[in-house]
Amino acid sequence: MGAKSVPLSVRLPQADAEYIAGLKAGDAVTMSEKVRFLVGEARRYAEEGKSFEGLVKQQHGMLEPLEDAIAKQEGETGETSALLKALIQYIPTLVASLEAVEFNGNIDLKATLSNVEAEAANLTKAFLDQLARLAVTEEAPCMNPSVARDIIEPLDELFTLKNSAPSGA
Repeated sequence: MGAKSVPLSVRLPQADAEYIAGLKAGDAVTMSEKVRFLVGEARRYAEEGKSFEGLVKQQHGMLEPLEDAIAKQEGETGETSALLKALIQYIPTLVASLEAVEFNGNIDLKATLSNVEAEAANLTKAFLDQLARLAVTEEAPCMNPSVARDIIEPLDELFTLKNSAPSGA
């Protein structure tokens, strides 16, 4: 037997009521069904956000329109963006690793932040490694074939300056 329904009466601004009325929400047709759908989605989102994997999934969901656009471009012209694809993989994991940190209770704040910093640094290094690999060739598989080189070359200059600086500088 399902859970007992609890009747609610709410007042909404006209714009919110119009939004709900126009909402495409699965099989929901009535305002009540659409509100139940929205509450269920909010609950699912909150539950999903309690785990690292769920946080990654949420971040990927936000980038789905970009991923779809890349796939459409690939299908229509054969062109792709390896840089955007790398970002679509990198950003959700990075953001999820930052969001998943618990700052409640008796924690060693410095140690916790140090761990977060190390994880973010490792993820960023992995992304930069992908970017550097794209910059090795004159034309990377990107919408702008020189985009990876345009990013890496100034960074390489900075690294070269750092390595050639006199010690103690």
